[in-house]
Amino acid sequence: MHAASFKSCRWKRLGKVTKPFLFTFFFLLAVGSYSHLHAEDESSSSSFPLSGSFRITGEGEKSTLSHSLFNPSNLLMQPEISAEGFIVGNTTYKGLGGVVESEVRLGYAYINRKDPSFFEKKISDVKINQLYYQTTSGLFSFQLGRKKVRWGVGYSYSPTDLITQLKNPEDPEDRLNKIKGTDILQLSYIKNNSELDLVYFPVLEWNSSNPFINSNRFGFRWYHLIDPFDLSFVGKVEQQGKWASGVNTSVAIGKAIELHAEYLYTSLVNTNYPNPNLDPSETAYPFFLPTDKKGANDILLGGQVTFYGDWNLTLEYLFHGAGYSSEEFNAYINRLISLNNQFGTYNQIPIVAGLQESALNYSTPLRQQYLFSRLYHPNLVHAISIEMYSFLSLADRSGLFVIKPKYTGSKTYEVYCLMEKFWGKNVTEFGLIPDRLNAIVGISLFLDR
Repeated sequence: MHAASFKSCRWKRLGKVTKPFLFTFFFLLAVGSYSHLHAEDESSSSSFPLSGSFRITGEGEKSTLSHSLFNPSNLLMQPEISAEGFIVGNTTYKGLGGVVESEVRLGYAYINRKDPSFFEKKISDVKINQLYYQTTSGLFSFQLGRKKVRWGVGYSYSPTDLITQLKNPEDPEDRLNKIKGTDILQLSYIKNNSELDLVYFPVLEWNSSNPFINSNRFGFRWYHLIDPFDLSFVGKVEQQGKWASGVNTSVAIGKAIELHAEYLYTSLVNTNYPNPNLDPSETAYPFFLPTDKKGANDILLGGQVTFYGDWNLTLEYLFHGAGYSSEEFNAYINRLISLNNQFGTYNQIPIVAGLQESALNYSTPLRQQYLFSRLYHPNLVHAISIEMYSFLSLADRSGLFVIKPKYTGSKTYEVYCLMEKFWGKNVTEFGLIPDRLNAIVGISLFLDR
């Protein structure tokens, strides 16, 4: 996703800016790794404790705007043309009795807005996605730092990824490497076919006058292989008394079929819902109120099959228990319709405030039931792969469709194009998105060993 104002609120991800000295530390490691990889021969570099790789990516995007109820007269200043480039560096240092892994992202985006008075046209950022130390002693393993922790088994989304949510259906593979890991302290016990993980992952305030530890959170996972089933029980407890627990499993049937499932129960979900006591036609503000919903359930059922050689088909059903009901979504839509009817007629301050509030409270999955599908071939013809996937809201049949052909030239570069289409009337979930069609062209260069 590019850095557009509206898109930044979809698929929300948590993360604070990391202290500059951490970036300096990683940068020195990356530079040292790069210099060594290209200065030493293969025999000497194999014994060197530091290794690494770089990925340099640039892409341009052209968007066609829709008649979204969020965005009359392009109120949200959605860009039609944007470009983004970034460098991702990964290093591995073997020493200090263990291993230090790191991943840093340096990004730069240019957004061509017709009226840049309220938004920056050029955006640069530095993200420490991962930087952690890991050591092993006997049956125990210890990890400290920022890490992307993967517990779930879903492809498009994983409710049981309680530490780091690594998946979203619009971009399951995190094409732009924007997902940051979680700051953790983890102790693991591994024996035979079982593993027990105990995790402390507080909410930290890196650049703030507030206390460094904002709140405490604890998580656990017990994994066991019961051939051919993988089974995991997960849970977390937060300082405020909220907790969640769930289970996931996967099984391979032969070499062509894989099935997986996830279930999560959350004791308390804090979400902004439309105020049932406020007439949607009124311009009173705020219209959305934080509400504690008790006992939310999330379910994911899916599988994949490989057929006709290398074709791979993935299907997943997602139930999102904290999503809007039909009544709540209708109140949302009625609010937007009323604001649009009043837009441009008289005092615009409450109207504009209401539209912006409505946009800020949009975050897919907004409703409750969805279907994800993906078809992929790694080498359709002459080093060209093809990937197609869709995400459908079963409540109103709106959704998105993505097609991405990619050419891979040896191991050093790849060129791809991506078409992303949103469909649905402007009173449906995906019809609310200000973009109708996005066309993206990108190239990636790889420097590694």
